Amino acid sequence: MCASRKEPSIDAGSSQHPSSGRGQRDELVRIAFDSLRERICLLDGGGRIVLTNEAWDRFAHENGASLSRCGLGVDYLEICRSAKGPFSEHALDAALGIDTVLRGAVSQFILDYPCPSPSRKAWFRLIARPARLPHSGAVLLHSEITSQVLLAEKLRHTQAYYGALWENPVDVATVLAAGGNIRYQSPASEAVLGMRAEELAGHAIFEFVHAEDVEAVRKLLRDCLSYPAGKHAAEYRFRDKSGSWRLVESIARKLRSDPEEGIILNTRDITHRRMAERAVLAKQNALIRNHEELEALAARLFREREEERRRLAAELNGELSQRLAGLTLQAAHLAAYAGAPGQSDAFQAAVASLGRDLRHLSGDLYPAMLEHFGLAVALRDYCAEFTRKHGIPVNYVHRGISARLPVSAASTLYRVAEDALANVVQHAHANRVWVTLSRTAQGTRLAIRDDGAGFHPVALEPGSGLGILAMRERLRTVNGSLSIRSQPGGGTRIVALAPLSPARDS
Repeated sequence: MCASRKEPSIDAGSSQHPSSGRGQRDELVRIAFDSLRERICLLDGGGRIVLTNEAWDRFAHENGASLSRCGLGVDYLEICRSAKGPFSEHALDAALGIDTVLRGAVSQFILDYPCPSPSRKAWFRLIARPARLPHSGAVLLHSEITSQVLLAEKLRHTQAYYGALWENPVDVATVLAAGGNIRYQSPASEAVLGMRAEELAGHAIFEFVHAEDVEAVRKLLRDCLSYPAGKHAAEYRFRDKSGSWRLVESIARKLRSDPEEGIILNTRDITHRRMAERAVLAKQNALIRNHEELEALAARLFREREEERRRLAAELNGELSQRLAGLTLQAAHLAAYAGAPGQSDAFQAAVASLGRDLRHLSGDLYPAMLEHFGLAVALRDYCAEFTRKHGIPVNYVHRGISARLPVSAASTLYRVAEDALANVVQHAHANRVWVTLSRTAQGTRLAIRDDGAGFHPVALEPGSGLGILAMRERLRTVNGSLSIRSQPGGGTRIVALAPLSPARDS
Protein backbone atom coordinates (compact mmCIF):
# COMPACT_ATOMS: atom_id res chain seq x y z
CA MET A 1 0.00 0.00 0.00
CA CYS A 2 1.02 3.67 -0.28
CA ALA A 3 3.29 5.09 2.39
CA SER A 4 2.14 7.26 5.28
CA ARG A 5 2.49 11.01 4.84
CA LYS A 6 3.08 11.71 8.53
CA GLU A 7 6.51 10.01 8.88
CA PRO A 8 9.80 11.82 8.11
CA SER A 9 11.01 11.49 4.54
CA ILE A 10 13.83 9.25 3.33
CA ASP A 11 16.61 10.03 0.90
CA ALA A 12 15.96 8.67 -2.58
CA GLY A 13 19.70 8.23 -2.96
CA SER A 14 20.17 6.05 0.14
CA SER A 15 22.01 2.71 0.10
CA GLN A 16 18.93 0.63 -0.55
CA HIS A 17 20.37 -0.54 -3.85
CA PRO A 18 23.59 -2.44 -3.11
CA SER A 19 26.03 -2.75 -5.94
CA SER A 20 25.64 -6.14 -7.60
CA GLY A 21 29.11 -6.51 -8.96
CA ARG A 22 27.69 -8.95 -11.50
CA GLY A 23 29.01 -7.30 -14.54
CA GLN A 24 27.62 -5.15 -17.30
CA ARG A 25 24.47 -7.25 -17.80
CA ASP A 26 23.33 -6.84 -14.20
CA GLU A 27 24.04 -3.11 -14.42
CA LEU A 28 21.83 -2.75 -17.49
CA VAL A 29 19.06 -4.70 -15.77
CA ARG A 30 19.35 -2.41 -12.77
CA ILE A 31 19.13 0.71 -14.99
CA ALA A 32 16.02 -0.63 -16.70
CA PHE A 33 14.50 -1.56 -13.33
CA ASP A 34 15.01 1.98 -12.00
CA SER A 35 13.68 3.62 -15.17
CA LEU A 36 10.19 2.11 -14.79
CA ARG A 37 7.42 4.52 -13.74
CA GLU A 38 5.66 1.91 -11.60
CA ARG A 39 6.64 1.56 -7.94
CA ILE A 40 8.19 -1.91 -7.62
CA CYS A 41 9.58 -3.85 -4.71
CA LEU A 42 10.70 -7.47 -4.16
CA LEU A 43 9.57 -9.43 -1.10
CA ASP A 44 11.23 -12.51 0.27
CA GLY A 45 9.29 -15.60 1.24
CA GLY A 46 8.43 -14.10 4.63
CA GLY A 47 7.08 -10.86 3.20
CA ARG A 48 10.10 -8.63 3.91
CA ILE A 49 11.30 -6.00 1.42
CA VAL A 50 14.61 -6.96 -0.14
CA LEU A 51 14.71 -4.67 -3.17
CA THR A 52 13.03 -1.43 -4.39
CA ASN A 53 13.35 0.72 -7.51
CA GLU A 54 13.81 4.50 -7.73
CA ALA A 55 10.09 5.12 -8.36
CA TRP A 56 9.31 3.38 -5.04
CA ASP A 57 11.86 5.52 -3.19
CA ARG A 58 10.74 8.75 -4.89
CA PHE A 59 7.06 8.20 -4.03
CA ALA A 60 8.00 7.42 -0.42
CA HIS A 61 10.04 10.61 -0.22
CA GLU A 62 7.27 12.77 -1.73
CA ASN A 63 4.70 11.36 0.70
CA GLY A 64 6.81 11.68 3.84
CA ALA A 65 7.42 7.96 4.42
CA SER A 66 10.26 6.54 6.54
CA LEU A 67 12.60 3.58 6.31
CA SER A 68 10.65 1.93 9.09
CA ARG A 69 7.59 1.68 6.83
CA CYS A 70 8.92 1.08 3.32
CA GLY A 71 12.67 0.46 3.45
CA LEU A 72 14.77 -2.66 3.11
CA GLY A 73 14.11 -5.32 5.70
CA VAL A 74 10.63 -4.03 6.56
CA ASP A 75 7.90 -6.66 6.98
CA TYR A 76 5.49 -5.34 4.37
CA LEU A 77 2.71 -7.75 5.33
CA GLU A 78 2.87 -6.67 8.97
CA ILE A 79 2.76 -2.98 7.95
CA CYS A 80 -0.40 -3.65 5.92
CA ARG A 81 -2.04 -5.69 8.69
CA SER A 82 -1.41 -3.01 11.34
CA ALA A 83 -2.48 -0.04 9.21
CA LYS A 84 -4.90 2.41 10.82
CA GLY A 85 -7.22 5.05 9.42
CA PRO A 86 -9.76 5.27 6.61
CA PHE A 87 -7.75 3.02 4.24
CA SER A 88 -6.96 0.23 6.72
CA GLU A 89 -9.53 -2.04 5.08
CA HIS A 90 -7.73 -1.82 1.72
CA ALA A 91 -4.39 -2.44 3.46
CA LEU A 92 -5.73 -5.61 5.07
CA ASP A 93 -7.04 -6.81 1.71
CA ALA A 94 -3.57 -6.21 0.25
CA ALA A 95 -1.91 -8.25 3.01
CA LEU A 96 -4.27 -11.17 2.52
CA GLY A 97 -3.83 -11.13 -1.24
CA ILE A 98 -0.01 -10.89 -1.14
CA ASP A 99 0.10 -13.75 1.38
CA THR A 100 -1.81 -16.01 -1.04
CA VAL A 101 0.81 -15.26 -3.73
CA LEU A 102 3.71 -15.97 -1.32
CA ARG A 103 2.12 -19.30 -0.39
CA GLY A 104 1.68 -20.21 -4.03
CA ALA A 105 -2.10 -20.42 -3.75
CA VAL A 106 -2.60 -18.00 -6.69
CA SER A 107 -0.41 -16.91 -9.56
CA GLN A 108 -1.46 -13.24 -9.37
CA PHE A 109 -3.29 -10.85 -7.07
CA ILE A 110 -4.73 -7.47 -8.16
CA LEU A 111 -6.20 -4.76 -5.94
CA ASP A 112 -7.39 -1.24 -6.87
CA TYR A 113 -7.34 1.22 -3.96
CA PRO A 114 -7.50 4.98 -3.29
CA CYS A 115 -4.43 6.70 -1.92
CA PRO A 116 -4.63 10.50 -1.78
CA SER A 117 -1.39 12.39 -2.16
CA PRO A 118 -0.77 15.76 -0.45
CA SER A 119 -2.04 17.67 -3.51
CA ARG A 120 -4.77 15.49 -5.00
CA LYS A 121 -6.89 12.38 -4.71
CA ALA A 122 -5.41 9.44 -6.58
CA TRP A 123 -6.13 5.77 -7.25
CA PHE A 124 -3.57 2.98 -7.62
CA ARG A 125 -3.47 -0.67 -8.66
CA LEU A 126 -1.43 -3.26 -6.77
CA ILE A 127 -0.30 -6.33 -8.72
CA ALA A 128 1.47 -9.13 -6.84
CA ARG A 129 3.18 -12.01 -8.71
CA PRO A 130 5.47 -14.81 -7.54
CA ALA A 131 9.22 -14.15 -8.00
CA ARG A 132 11.06 -16.37 -10.48
CA LEU A 133 13.05 -19.34 -9.20
CA PRO A 134 15.55 -19.80 -7.68
CA HIS A 135 14.31 -16.84 -5.61
CA SER A 136 11.25 -17.26 -3.43
CA GLY A 137 8.93 -14.40 -2.63
CA ALA A 138 6.83 -12.00 -4.64
CA VAL A 139 7.15 -8.93 -6.86
CA LEU A 140 4.83 -6.02 -5.98
CA LEU A 141 3.97 -3.44 -8.62
CA HIS A 142 2.03 -0.26 -7.74
CA SER A 143 0.82 1.81 -10.74
CA GLU A 144 -1.42 4.90 -10.81
CA ILE A 145 -4.83 4.42 -12.44
CA THR A 146 -6.41 7.79 -11.56
CA SER A 147 -7.23 8.68 -15.17
CA GLN A 148 -8.83 5.27 -15.78
CA VAL A 149 -10.95 5.57 -12.62
CA LEU A 150 -12.14 9.06 -13.56
CA LEU A 151 -12.92 7.91 -17.08
CA ALA A 152 -14.87 4.93 -15.77
CA GLU A 153 -16.81 7.19 -13.40
CA LYS A 154 -17.67 9.51 -16.27
CA LEU A 155 -18.72 6.53 -18.36
CA ARG A 156 -21.02 5.33 -15.56
CA HIS A 157 -22.67 8.75 -15.37
CA THR A 158 -23.07 8.83 -19.14
CA GLN A 159 -24.56 5.34 -19.21
CA ALA A 160 -26.97 6.28 -16.42
CA TYR A 161 -27.99 9.44 -18.29
CA TYR A 162 -28.64 7.69 -21.57
CA GLY A 163 -30.25 4.82 -19.73
CA ALA A 164 -32.73 7.25 -18.23
CA LEU A 165 -33.39 8.70 -21.69
CA TRP A 166 -33.93 5.19 -23.05
CA GLU A 167 -36.37 4.32 -20.27
CA ASN A 168 -38.16 7.69 -20.54
CA PRO A 169 -38.04 8.44 -24.27
CA VAL A 170 -38.88 11.77 -25.82
CA ASP A 171 -37.70 11.12 -29.37
CA VAL A 172 -38.19 8.07 -31.58
CA ALA A 173 -35.39 6.91 -33.87
CA THR A 174 -36.38 5.59 -37.29
CA VAL A 175 -34.09 4.43 -40.09
CA LEU A 176 -35.68 4.64 -43.53
CA ALA A 177 -34.59 3.36 -46.89
CA ALA A 178 -34.35 6.00 -49.62
CA GLY A 179 -37.83 5.03 -50.81
CA GLY A 180 -39.42 5.48 -47.39
CA ASN A 181 -39.54 1.88 -46.10
CA ILE A 182 -38.88 1.55 -42.38
CA ARG A 183 -35.70 -0.50 -41.85
CA TYR A 184 -35.42 0.05 -38.10
CA GLN A 185 -37.72 1.49 -35.41
CA SER A 186 -36.57 2.17 -31.84
CA PRO A 187 -38.59 0.67 -28.95
CA ALA A 188 -39.58 4.19 -27.86
CA SER A 189 -42.15 4.28 -30.66
CA GLU A 190 -44.74 2.52 -28.49
CA ALA A 191 -44.64 5.26 -25.84
CA VAL A 192 -44.35 8.19 -28.27
CA LEU A 193 -46.27 7.06 -31.35
CA GLY A 194 -48.59 4.44 -29.89
CA MET A 195 -47.20 1.71 -32.17
CA ARG A 196 -44.78 -1.10 -31.32
CA ALA A 197 -41.52 -1.17 -33.22
CA GLU A 198 -42.32 -4.50 -34.89
CA GLU A 199 -45.64 -3.09 -36.13
CA LEU A 200 -43.79 -0.38 -38.04
CA ALA A 201 -40.63 -2.10 -39.27
CA GLY A 202 -40.88 -3.33 -42.83
CA HIS A 203 -43.72 -0.97 -43.77
CA ALA A 204 -43.54 2.23 -45.77
CA ILE A 205 -43.80 5.27 -43.54
CA PHE A 206 -46.41 6.72 -45.89
CA GLU A 207 -48.87 4.07 -44.70
CA PHE A 208 -49.06 5.90 -41.35
CA VAL A 209 -48.94 9.51 -42.61
CA HIS A 210 -52.06 11.57 -43.26
CA ALA A 211 -52.84 11.81 -46.96
CA GLU A 212 -52.57 15.59 -46.90
CA ASP A 213 -49.09 15.38 -45.34
CA VAL A 214 -47.56 12.66 -47.53
CA GLU A 215 -46.02 15.18 -49.92
CA ALA A 216 -44.35 16.97 -46.98
CA VAL A 217 -42.70 13.71 -45.89
CA ARG A 218 -41.63 12.92 -49.49
CA LYS A 219 -40.04 16.36 -49.72
CA LEU A 220 -38.25 15.71 -46.43
CA LEU A 221 -36.68 12.54 -47.85
CA ARG A 222 -35.74 14.26 -51.11
CA ASP A 223 -34.06 17.10 -49.21
CA CYS A 224 -32.01 14.60 -47.20
CA LEU A 225 -30.78 12.91 -50.37
CA SER A 226 -30.14 16.19 -52.21
CA TYR A 227 -28.43 17.94 -49.30
CA PRO A 228 -26.83 15.15 -47.22
CA ALA A 229 -24.69 17.52 -45.15
CA GLY A 230 -27.64 19.25 -43.49
CA LYS A 231 -30.54 18.46 -41.20
CA HIS A 232 -34.12 18.86 -42.39
CA ALA A 233 -37.40 19.14 -40.48
CA ALA A 234 -41.05 18.50 -41.18
CA GLU A 235 -44.31 18.39 -39.25
CA TYR A 236 -47.02 15.91 -40.19
CA ARG A 237 -49.86 13.83 -38.81
CA PHE A 238 -49.07 10.24 -37.83
CA ARG A 239 -51.75 7.58 -37.31
CA ASP A 240 -51.42 5.50 -34.14
CA LYS A 241 -52.83 2.03 -33.48
CA SER A 242 -56.22 3.37 -32.42
CA GLY A 243 -56.61 5.29 -35.67
CA SER A 244 -56.13 8.69 -34.02
CA TRP A 245 -53.85 11.26 -35.57
CA ARG A 246 -50.86 12.58 -33.66
CA LEU A 247 -49.02 15.68 -34.77
CA VAL A 248 -45.30 14.86 -34.87
CA GLU A 249 -42.11 16.66 -35.78
CA SER A 250 -39.22 14.83 -37.45
CA ILE A 251 -35.61 15.94 -37.84
CA ALA A 252 -34.04 13.98 -40.69
CA ARG A 253 -30.51 13.53 -41.97
CA LYS A 254 -28.79 11.15 -44.36
CA LEU A 255 -26.63 8.35 -42.99
CA ARG A 256 -23.37 9.03 -44.83
CA SER A 257 -21.72 5.74 -43.93
CA ASP A 258 -24.73 3.70 -45.10
CA PRO A 259 -24.17 2.24 -48.59
CA GLU A 260 -27.94 1.95 -49.03
CA GLU A 261 -28.42 5.71 -48.56
CA GLY A 262 -30.48 5.30 -45.42
CA ILE A 263 -32.16 8.24 -43.70
CA ILE A 264 -32.54 8.56 -39.95
CA LEU A 265 -35.52 10.37 -38.42
CA ASN A 266 -35.68 11.65 -34.86
CA THR A 267 -39.39 12.09 -34.22
CA ARG A 268 -41.32 13.48 -31.27
CA ASP A 269 -45.00 13.95 -30.54
CA ILE A 270 -45.86 17.66 -30.52
CA THR A 271 -49.65 17.29 -30.34
CA HIS A 272 -49.99 18.72 -26.85
CA ARG A 273 -47.43 21.42 -27.55
CA ARG A 274 -49.31 22.63 -30.61
CA MET A 275 -52.60 22.51 -28.72
CA ALA A 276 -51.06 24.62 -25.96
CA GLU A 277 -49.63 27.04 -28.54
CA ARG A 278 -53.02 27.37 -30.22
CA ALA A 279 -54.67 27.99 -26.83
CA VAL A 280 -52.09 30.66 -25.99
CA LEU A 281 -52.51 32.23 -29.45
CA ALA A 282 -56.28 32.27 -29.03
CA LYS A 283 -55.92 34.00 -25.66
CA GLN A 284 -53.49 36.50 -27.15
CA ASN A 285 -55.89 37.25 -29.98
CA ALA A 286 -58.72 37.63 -27.47
CA LEU A 287 -56.60 40.03 -25.43
CA ILE A 288 -55.75 42.00 -28.58
CA ARG A 289 -59.42 42.19 -29.53
CA ASN A 290 -60.33 43.30 -26.00
CA HIS A 291 -57.58 45.89 -26.10
CA GLU A 292 -58.78 47.18 -29.45
CA GLU A 293 -62.35 47.29 -28.19
CA LEU A 294 -61.24 49.22 -25.10
CA GLU A 295 -59.30 51.65 -27.27
CA ALA A 296 -62.31 52.11 -29.52
CA LEU A 297 -64.54 52.62 -26.47
CA ALA A 298 -62.11 55.16 -25.00
CA ALA A 299 -61.97 57.01 -28.32
CA ARG A 300 -65.76 57.04 -28.57
CA LEU A 301 -66.08 58.30 -24.98
CA PHE A 302 -63.60 61.10 -25.67
CA ARG A 303 -65.44 62.08 -28.84
CA GLU A 304 -68.83 61.98 -27.18
CA ARG A 305 -67.60 63.98 -24.21
CA GLU A 306 -66.09 66.58 -26.51
CA GLU A 307 -69.31 66.81 -28.48
CA GLU A 308 -71.29 67.18 -25.26
CA ARG A 309 -68.99 69.96 -24.10
CA ARG A 310 -69.41 71.71 -27.43
CA ARG A 311 -73.19 71.38 -27.17
CA LEU A 312 -73.30 72.75 -23.60
CA ALA A 313 -70.96 75.58 -24.51
CA ALA A 314 -73.18 76.48 -27.47
CA GLU A 315 -76.26 76.52 -25.23
CA LEU A 316 -74.52 78.72 -22.67
CA ASN A 317 -73.28 81.12 -25.34
CA GLY A 318 -76.57 81.12 -27.19
CA GLU A 319 -79.88 80.61 -25.43
CA LEU A 320 -78.81 81.38 -21.84
CA SER A 321 -76.86 84.50 -22.84
CA GLN A 322 -79.87 85.78 -24.76
CA ARG A 323 -82.14 85.12 -21.81
CA LEU A 324 -79.79 87.02 -19.50
CA ALA A 325 -79.79 89.95 -21.93
CA GLY A 326 -83.60 89.88 -21.95
CA LEU A 327 -83.63 89.89 -18.13
CA THR A 328 -81.35 92.93 -18.13
CA LEU A 329 -83.72 94.86 -20.44
CA GLN A 330 -86.76 93.83 -18.42
CA ALA A 331 -85.06 94.94 -15.20
CA ALA A 332 -84.28 98.36 -16.69
CA HIS A 333 -87.85 98.77 -17.92
CA LEU A 334 -89.35 97.81 -14.55
CA ALA A 335 -86.98 100.10 -12.68
CA ALA A 336 -87.92 103.04 -14.90
CA TYR A 337 -91.59 102.30 -14.45
CA ALA A 338 -91.29 101.90 -10.68
CA GLY A 339 -88.98 104.89 -10.31
CA ALA A 340 -86.18 102.91 -8.55
CA PRO A 341 -83.04 103.32 -10.71
CA GLY A 342 -80.69 102.20 -7.90
CA GLN A 343 -82.30 98.78 -7.66
CA SER A 344 -82.12 98.47 -11.45
CA ASP A 345 -78.37 99.16 -11.45
CA ALA A 346 -77.72 96.50 -8.81
CA PHE A 347 -79.83 93.96 -10.65
CA GLN A 348 -78.10 94.69 -13.95
CA ALA A 349 -74.68 94.30 -12.28
CA ALA A 350 -75.69 90.91 -10.88
CA VAL A 351 -76.96 89.80 -14.28
CA ALA A 352 -73.73 91.02 -15.94
CA SER A 353 -71.64 89.07 -13.39
CA LEU A 354 -73.69 85.97 -14.06
CA GLY A 355 -73.13 86.45 -17.78
CA ARG A 356 -69.38 86.65 -17.31
CA ASP A 357 -69.43 83.45 -15.24
CA LEU A 358 -71.41 81.71 -17.96
CA ARG A 359 -68.92 82.86 -20.60
CA HIS A 360 -66.00 81.53 -18.51
CA LEU A 361 -67.81 78.25 -17.98
CA SER A 362 -68.56 78.05 -21.69
CA GLY A 363 -64.90 78.72 -22.50
CA ASP A 364 -63.77 75.96 -20.15
CA LEU A 365 -66.20 73.53 -21.75
CA TYR A 366 -65.30 74.43 -25.32
CA PRO A 367 -63.58 77.70 -26.28
CA ALA A 368 -65.47 79.84 -28.74
CA MET A 369 -62.14 80.83 -30.30
CA LEU A 370 -61.55 77.22 -31.32
CA GLU A 371 -65.02 76.98 -32.80
CA HIS A 372 -64.92 80.21 -34.81
CA PHE A 373 -61.25 81.11 -35.44
CA GLY A 374 -59.39 77.78 -35.41
CA LEU A 375 -56.69 76.11 -33.34
CA ALA A 376 -53.85 78.58 -33.88
CA VAL A 377 -55.88 81.56 -32.56
CA ALA A 378 -57.46 79.53 -29.75
CA LEU A 379 -54.05 78.37 -28.50
CA ARG A 380 -52.66 81.91 -28.67
CA ASP A 381 -55.55 83.11 -26.54
CA TYR A 382 -55.16 80.22 -24.08
CA CYS A 383 -51.39 80.75 -23.70
CA ALA A 384 -51.94 84.44 -23.00
CA GLU A 385 -54.59 83.60 -20.39
CA PHE A 386 -52.25 80.97 -18.86
CA THR A 387 -49.51 83.58 -18.46
CA ARG A 388 -51.89 86.07 -16.83
CA LYS A 389 -53.32 83.46 -14.47
CA HIS A 390 -50.13 81.65 -13.37
CA GLY A 391 -47.38 84.17 -14.03
CA ILE A 392 -45.34 81.75 -16.16
CA PRO A 393 -44.30 83.30 -19.51
CA VAL A 394 -45.32 81.24 -22.54
CA ASN A 395 -43.52 81.82 -25.83
CA TYR A 396 -46.12 80.80 -28.44
CA VAL A 397 -45.34 80.37 -32.17
CA HIS A 398 -47.47 78.90 -34.96
CA ARG A 399 -46.50 78.23 -38.56
CA GLY A 400 -48.60 77.17 -41.55
CA ILE A 401 -51.76 76.32 -39.57
CA SER A 402 -55.01 76.69 -41.50
CA ALA A 403 -58.23 77.80 -39.82
CA ARG A 404 -59.91 74.90 -41.65
CA LEU A 405 -58.02 72.31 -39.60
CA PRO A 406 -60.29 69.26 -38.98
CA VAL A 407 -62.42 69.76 -35.89
CA SER A 408 -61.40 66.47 -34.29
CA ALA A 409 -57.67 67.16 -34.68
CA ALA A 410 -57.99 70.78 -33.50
CA SER A 411 -59.99 69.81 -30.42
CA THR A 412 -57.59 66.97 -29.54
CA LEU A 413 -54.44 69.11 -29.80
CA TYR A 414 -56.08 71.89 -27.81
CA ARG A 415 -56.91 69.47 -24.96
CA VAL A 416 -53.36 68.04 -25.07
CA ALA A 417 -52.01 71.57 -24.69
CA GLU A 418 -54.33 72.13 -21.71
CA ASP A 419 -53.14 68.92 -20.03
CA ALA A 420 -49.47 69.63 -20.73
CA LEU A 421 -49.62 73.21 -19.37
CA ALA A 422 -51.55 71.97 -16.33
CA ASN A 423 -48.64 69.56 -15.68
CA VAL A 424 -46.23 72.49 -15.92
CA VAL A 425 -48.06 74.21 -13.07
CA GLN A 426 -48.60 71.13 -10.92
CA HIS A 427 -45.30 69.27 -11.39
CA ALA A 428 -42.64 71.08 -13.41
CA HIS A 429 -42.31 74.35 -11.39
CA ALA A 430 -40.92 75.89 -14.56
CA ASN A 431 -39.87 79.51 -15.14
CA ARG A 432 -40.66 79.53 -18.84
CA VAL A 433 -42.62 77.52 -21.43
CA TRP A 434 -42.30 77.30 -25.22
CA VAL A 435 -45.31 76.24 -27.34
CA THR A 436 -44.91 75.64 -31.09
CA LEU A 437 -47.75 74.69 -33.44
CA SER A 438 -46.71 73.78 -36.99
CA ARG A 439 -47.75 71.85 -40.05
CA THR A 440 -45.54 69.00 -41.31
CA ALA A 441 -45.78 66.41 -44.05
CA GLN A 442 -47.16 63.95 -41.49
CA GLY A 443 -49.80 66.27 -40.04
CA THR A 444 -50.24 68.96 -37.39
CA ARG A 445 -47.45 69.03 -34.80
CA LEU A 446 -47.72 70.52 -31.30
CA ALA A 447 -44.49 70.85 -29.26
CA ILE A 448 -44.49 72.03 -25.64
CA ARG A 449 -41.20 72.50 -23.79
CA ASP A 450 -40.43 73.79 -20.30
CA ASP A 451 -37.31 74.44 -18.22
CA GLY A 452 -38.73 72.82 -15.12
CA ALA A 453 -37.74 70.00 -12.80
CA GLY A 454 -38.31 67.20 -15.32
CA PHE A 455 -38.88 63.63 -14.21
CA HIS A 456 -37.49 60.11 -14.50
CA PRO A 457 -38.89 57.90 -17.29
CA VAL A 458 -40.40 55.59 -14.66
CA ALA A 459 -42.93 58.36 -14.06
CA LEU A 460 -44.45 57.46 -17.41
CA GLU A 461 -45.93 54.32 -15.86
CA PRO A 462 -49.73 54.27 -15.58
CA GLY A 463 -50.94 55.95 -12.41
CA SER A 464 -47.94 58.30 -12.22
CA GLY A 465 -50.26 61.33 -11.98
CA LEU A 466 -48.69 63.19 -14.92
CA GLY A 467 -51.74 62.93 -17.19
CA ILE A 468 -49.71 61.18 -19.88
CA LEU A 469 -52.26 58.42 -20.27
CA ALA A 470 -55.05 60.93 -20.96
CA MET A 471 -52.96 62.65 -23.63
CA ARG A 472 -52.19 59.36 -25.36
CA GLU A 473 -55.82 58.29 -25.32
CA ARG A 474 -56.94 61.63 -26.76
CA LEU A 475 -54.44 61.39 -29.60
CA ARG A 476 -55.43 57.79 -30.30
CA THR A 477 -58.92 59.02 -31.22
CA VAL A 478 -57.40 60.76 -34.25
CA ASN A 479 -54.71 58.09 -34.89
CA GLY A 480 -52.13 60.48 -33.47
CA SER A 481 -48.97 59.89 -31.45
CA LEU A 482 -47.25 61.35 -28.40
CA SER A 483 -43.52 61.45 -27.59
CA ILE A 484 -42.01 62.66 -24.33
CA ARG A 485 -38.40 63.48 -23.46
CA SER A 486 -37.45 64.41 -19.93
CA GLN A 487 -34.81 63.93 -17.29
CA PRO A 488 -34.57 65.11 -13.68
CA GLY A 489 -33.46 68.72 -13.66
CA GLY A 490 -33.47 68.93 -17.45
CA GLY A 491 -37.03 70.03 -18.19
CA THR A 492 -39.62 68.23 -20.31
CA ARG A 493 -40.47 68.24 -24.01
CA ILE A 494 -43.78 66.88 -25.27
CA VAL A 495 -44.53 66.46 -28.97
CA ALA A 496 -48.05 65.57 -30.15
CA LEU A 497 -48.77 64.74 -33.78
CA ALA A 498 -52.24 64.59 -35.31
CA PRO A 499 -52.08 63.12 -38.84
CA LEU A 500 -53.82 64.64 -41.81
CA SER A 501 -57.51 63.75 -41.85
CA PRO A 502 -59.98 63.55 -44.73
CA ALA A 503 -61.79 66.76 -45.66
CA ARG A 504 -65.03 65.35 -44.26
CA ASP A 505 -63.64 65.94 -40.74
CA SER A 506 -63.58 69.70 -41.33
